[in-house]
Amino acid sequence: MIEARIFIDSLDEAKQILTAQKAICKGQYKIIDEIYRSTDTSVTLNDEFLRLRVVPENIWNEKEVILAIKNTQLQAVGKNSTIPLKLQYDTKHQAETYYLENLSDKYVKDFSFSRIGWQYLLNNDVVDLEIIEDKYPSIEFKSETAEGLEKLLTLFDVSSSQVISGPSVIAVREILNL
Repeated sequence: MIEARIFIDSLDEAKQILTAQKAICKGQYKIIDEIYRSTDTSVTLNDEFLRLRVVPENIWNEKEVILAIKNTQLQAVGKNSTIPLKLQYDTKHQAETYYLENLSDKYVKDFSFSRIGWQYLLNNDVVDLEIIEDKYPSIEFKSETAEGLEKLLTLFDVSSSQVISGPSVIAVREILNL
């Protein structure tokens, strides 16, 4: 899926657009992400990172804890991620044990952040309204095609210059001044 994220001052206008378009609200979620960077200093967060995600309020058909490696491919607008490793656990302790036994020599913890969000389905596309660290409103647009992503951005009057470049975790890190 191709994704594009923007940071804005308020989610109010986006909520109005979603209501007018009769988007289906899938529900509210809460996520706590721990981001690990490669111990190889030539590999940046732009290229690859390990994410330990805890989802205490879960609306997806997945377990509460997910350990995943993410690689990013930039698109003309937005990005596409590949996930060469995705493991699901019932507890954070199980994920941390796997990390310590199998990945701690390749990745080291960099930072963590939380978010609360609301996921909307709009035709075949997805719009996530999020508030990062209870302070920073953000919208993530997701579509299977570049054309679908462009339609979403046009609907929400978002210019390509507003879309962050690269993985969201880098922009979050900058916003949090970490």
